[in-house]
Amino acid sequence: MTQPGVEQPSDEDRAQASPGSMAKMWKYVEAFANKSGSYLHPQREITEFLVIGLAKHIDEVGRPLCPCNFYEDRQKEVEAKTWICACEEMQKYKYCH
Repeated sequence: MTQPGVEQPSDEDRAQASPGSMAKMWKYVEAFANKSGSYLHPQREITEFLVIGLAKHIDEVGRPLCPCNFYEDRQKEVEAKTWICACEEMQKYKYCH
């Protein structure tokens, strides 16, 4: 159910990532949440924006870099591995935006 004030991802938002990466990331986030006892955001629209960002990063840098942060150098962040999903915050708090 859509909450008031929460924007739905548009087709333009979804087009930022390839369909294959989108499918891969949906499968990943749902499986990770089930396996680890983590929680996805209760508003599916927010989880979908997250999945779009993860999929976009797979297409651009080859890894699911957390889209919730700004990175001056995404490739450098990929090499550091701190913000690869499941990022350190996700593993610590068991909750994803």
